[in-house]
Amino acid sequence: MTDSKFIRARLANFLATTAGTIAGTFIPLYAQQLHADDVGIGLLAAASSIAVVVANLICGRAADRYGTRVFIVFGLLASAISTALQFFAYDFSSLVVLRVLNGLTLGVYPAALISHVQASKERLGRFSAFGSLGWTVGSLLSGTVATHFTIKGTFIAASLLFFLAYLLTARFAVRPPDPDGRPPVSLWTVFQRQRSTFLSVFIRHTGAHMVWAYWPLFLSKLGADYFWIGVISAINSGVQFLVMYYMTDHAWSSGLLRLGLLLSGVTFVTFALAPNFWWILPTQILLGISWALIYVGGLRAATEGHRDAGAASAIFTSILNLSMVIGPLLGAVIVSWGGYYAVIYGGAISSLAAFLYRHLSLTRAQRAKSSEQRRVSDQC
Repeated sequence: MTDSKFIRARLANFLATTAGTIAGTFIPLYAQQLHADDVGIGLLAAASSIAVVVANLICGRAADRYGTRVFIVFGLLASAISTALQFFAYDFSSLVVLRVLNGLTLGVYPAALISHVQASKERLGRFSAFGSLGWTVGSLLSGTVATHFTIKGTFIAASLLFFLAYLLTARFAVRPPDPDGRPPVSLWTVFQRQRSTFLSVFIRHTGAHMVWAYWPLFLSKLGADYFWIGVISAINSGVQFLVMYYMTDHAWSSGLLRLGLLLSGVTFVTFALAPNFWWILPTQILLGISWALIYVGGLRAATEGHRDAGAASAIFTSILNLSMVIGPLLGAVIVSWGGYYAVIYGGAISSLAAFLYRHLSLTRAQRAKSSEQRRVSDQC
């Protein structure tokens, strides 16, 4: 893959992530304007994420068998259309329908794009860094667009960026189907290979999305306006870009994941101590570091060295999206009796539990491997 093709893949990731961030940042506030309560906001996040999970698993597995091109190109074009349609939501029920439709289209292209990138020998850390850069730019633009053109304007801006990504990937030389005609490995088999990787990321991200479902509302309560909500998110994703681009391709993937899980738990604790939104600004540096380590470390552990990269990346991204279902549902329960701070402490507990699970799983695996090596040595 030439340097120009690397750049095309990174730009496609950048544009799509920018678009998704612009369109998604103020969904909780948009739902509130359409008369949704806190529980309804959590259920909305869950419904749209279920749609992403279903589409992602189906299309990611199919990309290994049929090739990546159709899923990348069609997914980005469909995402452009479905994102624009959210402009026409007139009440909470119509927003739910349009968010589910949007989720179905957003789940078509990510696993195919990751599979294409890995098969092309692109560095996953650098490719992922451009996703975080897109999150940074999207966070900054979302606040500006929402301030000057209302929240509905964010859907139009995001749709245009998705369309640009579609035009870029229409000229992609994407990976063809697997040539050996071997029968596809089941998703369950792929999952079992890296069970502790997938489950530890799932536990952490579930707790995180308990928090993110109410994050703009929590920041508003601390005094942040649209602009500062965007800046806070931009600090997080900007740090992610730097860490992913310069550090995560060279480190041990399992070490990256464990350290990220531990730092994530510490970060959520600092949120609960915030007296105002200014306190949140420096904590975003720690959050950016922790998520960069979790995402790239987990993705590398799940996909590197495996032929079924599309299936593995589909499971990984589906785990992230499934947590966006379970997290808001749990958050809706917790917020109804404990408020926003109870949700944040729940996020901290889940991150620390994920760290312990991952650490113990690797320790058991290493002991089992050592015992097997001793047994073989004794037999010899």
